[in-house]
Amino acid sequence: MRVSREIDRIHRVILLGVSGPLEDAGLLSLAADLRSDPEVKPDFALLIDLREASGLAVTAAGVRALVAQPLILSPASRRAVVVPSDLGFGMARMYEMLREDGGGATRAFRDFAEARRWVTSRD
Repeated sequence: MRVSREIDRIHRVILLGVSGPLEDAGLLSLAADLRSDPEVKPDFALLIDLREASGLAVTAAGVRALVAQPLILSPASRRAVVVPSDLGFGMARMYEMLREDGGGATRAFRDFAEARRWVTSRD
């Protein structure tokens, strides 16, 4: 798994681009990396781009483990995940539904531009 990271300070968005094989351990390492990054502020939004990733090894148990992690960003911060495949989209929706009661506005998208618009809007 390869990860690129960009911080859009104007819109206060962290953009993570993931490519290559993605598995449960990779999901948890993304969260750990964000948690330990001093440039990441709690009021930032997060946009994870998985269009170039292969998430066939991501399991329901891995998604549940990610949900069990404490929030890195504020509960008011938006989190968008862009996933083109049906399986990946389903896993992202699972995360979205499991996270609902624990705070954090999360949405799964298939379209990057739509996700970017949602994550940068403040209404």
